[in-house]
Amino acid sequence: MRVVQVKCPRCQQPIYSKVKDLAFYCQHCRTMHIRNGGTNIIDFDIAEFSPNARGDRVYMPFWRLFSSFTINQANVAGGTFHKLSRMIKGTANGGNLFIYVPAWETAVDEFKRWSMGMTEGQPMYSLRQDFNNVERGPTAITKEEAMQLADFVVVTMEAERPGTLQYLDYSLQVHDARLVYLPFVRGAQGLVSGL
Repeated sequence: MRVVQVKCPRCQQPIYSKVKDLAFYCQHCRTMHIRNGGTNIIDFDIAEFSPNARGDRVYMPFWRLFSSFTINQANVAGGTFHKLSRMIKGTANGGNLFIYVPAWETAVDEFKRWSMGMTEGQPMYSLRQDFNNVERGPTAITKEEAMQLADFVVVTMEAERPGTLQYLDYSLQVHDARLVYLPFVRGAQGLVSGL
């Protein structure tokens, strides 16, 4: 195991990490920064655990992408755009939505489960100021990679419903990306939401 020492770009305090992580958190000034070819201080949120969450707690990172989605033309056999029309805040052909992209390394099935579940379910949570000594899962996906994966999340959500998606011409624009740490509990079946 290799220990990496970096300094906080805001307060210059040393930060130690025992795991490979793109995101570094300074406990001294509560700053989060990403090291990806350079150092960028980023906006982030930490969600509060539910009082009922019991077990081995961990915070897992998601990129929450505030996006505009517009359907220019579509052909769906056997139905309509069911999930997108429920989620988009706007008109029938488009509007705004938050897309959640898991920022940690995970298998494709788990990625789909968490990205589609959080995007459809739009988690509600209270914010806290720090991690309260709870383990923080490492960030492995950059903001730019998450923005590219947003297309995959939206199209997969619509393609995995009854009916057959035959053609979709759309535009997706990400306006804001924020790293959000959501609470989870490790169990025998893997990660379970701690919200």
